[in-house]
Amino acid sequence: MSFYLLCKVLFSRKVVTTLLLLQLAMTLALLLNSVLLARQTQQQLNQPTGLDLDNILLVQLKPTSAPLRVYPALEDLLNRQLTAVQAIPGVIAAAYSNQSVILQGGNNGNVYVLEQQERTNVATVPMYFVSKDFFSVLDSQLLQGELPQHSVSLDAPGSPDVVLTRSLADKLFADTPAVGQQINRGRVAAVIADFYGQRSGDHIMYNSMQVAPPYGVDWGYSILLRTAPEHTETVRQQLAGALQKVESNIEIFHIRSLAEQHQRLYRNEYGLAMLLTILSMLMLLVTMVSSYSSTHFHALKRQQEIGIKRALGASKGLILLELLGENWLCTALGSMLGVALALLLNQALAQVISIPALNWYFPIVTIAVLLLCVTVATWYPAAIATRVSPATATKAL
Repeated sequence: MSFYLLCKVLFSRKVVTTLLLLQLAMTLALLLNSVLLARQTQQQLNQPTGLDLDNILLVQLKPTSAPLRVYPALEDLLNRQLTAVQAIPGVIAAAYSNQSVILQGGNNGNVYVLEQQERTNVATVPMYFVSKDFFSVLDSQLLQGELPQHSVSLDAPGSPDVVLTRSLADKLFADTPAVGQQINRGRVAAVIADFYGQRSGDHIMYNSMQVAPPYGVDWGYSILLRTAPEHTETVRQQLAGALQKVESNIEIFHIRSLAEQHQRLYRNEYGLAMLLTILSMLMLLVTMVSSYSSTHFHALKRQQEIGIKRALGASKGLILLELLGENWLCTALGSMLGVALALLLNQALAQVISIPALNWYFPIVTIAVLLLCVTVATWYPAAIATRVSPATATKAL
């Protein structure tokens, strides 16, 4: 079987071959990027968060009355709301926070060790102003120091003590104990185990907390509750009523578990991965149908040629290999074009969403899958063509 003759036969039908090449290239580009995106989304959804996602409930709300949004009326409202939700059977702990955990972005700023800003500055770290039970809600493991037990007003002299997550403490102080050190947000009082803060931060596990009421909540605030597993849904159903009973002048944006919050955080990637996967499967199906039709049509047109080859001693296996070889060559050429197209699509998607760059082995695996599908699609018409009788094929000569 000559490579030159395969190319000559393939490019003798220019229009059909060109369309097949474009179809194969687009199929490969979509398939590659959908697999990449689906794989990344799955990894992100399965990454450790340091949180009991199923049994921590999040309430996002905001007072509709302006005086209730600022200190000191806000602090009184927060304390009354916490007392009410803690009284619900099944609630283990409850706390307020100026913002939720597991967010895309939010209230954040830089953190650095005093007098070492150039060396230690971390540009984007979430700033949490929380009640003292925030750490009980998250069931945080205390690694260093002592957790603050009293809420300190933000307008009091000096800054409230700071609690850092382990990853951030390691980043700032390396092997040096963090407790007692001074950072730009205050004195470090404790270090706790990591938990997922903000996706857009320098690192999802970098978090800084101060036990203090927020100054104002024009954009709303969060109440977090840890519940007993068997009471989670029951507590969820009672939350809105309990909060409205405490103060009717509030707007509750949503009540959801942190598991739902986590899913929503990656819903764009998940949705796009599903869309690309469906499109890829449809394109793959269309490519298989096109390959089948093209092979069947051209095998019929070449019956006499195949019959003569059989009469001259060509075996059925050789004829089958020749017909499959044409499709394999077309698939190989289309795949080369497809890899280039996949790189362009990958760069375009990277401008809109987070998607990993193409690596060396993904294209190889995807090309192998595409080659297998094309082989399956063209096997039957190619096998039928080998059954042409030399006598029948040469009658018209």
